[in-house]
Formats: sequence, C-alpha cells, structure tokens
Amino acid sequence: MDREEQKNFLESIGRLDFEQARIKHVLFKSKLRALLYGADIDTEPVISTTGCSLGKWIYDVAMPRIGHLPEVRELERVHNEMHVIARRLWQLYQRGQQDQALKELSQIDDTAQRLLHLLEVIERKTVV
Repeated sequence: MDREEQKNFLESIGRLDFEQARIKHVLFKSKLRALLYGADIDTEPVISTTGCSLGKWIYDVAMPRIGHLPEVRELERVHNEMHVIARRLWQLYQRGQQDQALKELSQIDDTAQRLLHLLEVIERKTVV
C-alpha cells in the first residue's frame, strides 16, 4: 500500500469514531455500576465482549480497518479483560455479595485507564 492509499484507508476512521468509542466505554462502566446497585437492566452489554457497544465498535470498525496495529490487538485483550472482571463482579452480586462486588469495582477503573490510553495511542497513529 503506497502512502496515499494508506492515508485514504486511515481516513476512514476518524476522531468521531474514537470519541464514540470513549463514550461507549463510559456507558459500559455506568451499566455495570447500575447493575451492582440493583438496577433492573439488560446484563448482556455488561458481561458479553461482543454484546457491548465498545465491543461492537472494536469488531465492526477498528478490527476491519486498523486491526493490523498491535495496539488494536492489545485493545481487544484489555477489553476482554474488562468483561472478565465485570462477569466476576456480577457473579458476586448474584451470590448476595454486593458489598464485595462494589469494593472490587475499582479493578474496572484500573483496566479502564489502560483501555483509554490504548484508544489515545491508536487515535494518534491513525487519525491524520
């Protein structure tokens, strides 16, 4: 791929895509928190890596366009890790251990920081 082709390809993913990805991540965290506080909402977007909005963005937008970047593969891995944590917290909640689930919620924040950092790195590399 020559430089012009690469530029045109990378332009297909823009700043708005990354802003939407960040918003989707915030919504995920809000839904998880709501579940752990007893809200009656759909659990699928919280426990499923492909059922959440960010997962859909990763697999429908990022992977097809820029999946060759190692940071995108790392983003996928960190995103999956977030859902492993979310599923564990949800299981704690379902077993009546709400206090423990809420106490461990900070693990999501640590992982979220890594995820947001990766989004920034990928955005700098791809948005011209």
